[in-house]
Amino acid sequence: MKLDAPFLLELERATRGLLALNVSVLERMEKRIGLAPLRALQALDRLGPSLVTELGADLGLLPSTASRLSDRLADAGYITRSVSPTNRRATLLELTDAGRAILDELTELRVQAFGEVTRHMSEADRTALMRGTRAFTEAYRRLGHA
Repeated sequence: MKLDAPFLLELERATRGLLALNVSVLERMEKRIGLAPLRALQALDRLGPSLVTELGADLGLLPSTASRLSDRLADAGYITRSVSPTNRRATLLELTDAGRAILDELTELRVQAFGEVTRHMSEADRTALMRGTRAFTEAYRRLGHA
């Protein structure tokens, strides 16, 4: 189904508040941990234990960049690095409790921010927002996005 430009422009305008809220939360987290490390923690949470090369591929990073990033995350205590049980030359990465705590903090900041806004919406508008965003997220996932 081809959508017309006016609809897409209106959708872009309609989602600015959601995007601004998420950017605001990410900026707060960026000051605490940095955006690249945060994206890596989110990827490892989604992927589960992963090789450095898998993390790099997921994030679109060169293997050397992914390796340096994983070194920084391990030094900070957010992940563990170990020898892969299937390939002794490969490094396996896993989230630690401290890494999960960072992701929990991100979720809590988003929940608080959503609460600050949605409490000023009617029940009908909150229901419509939930229905629409769930449908959008499901369509986004079907297209192969995380």
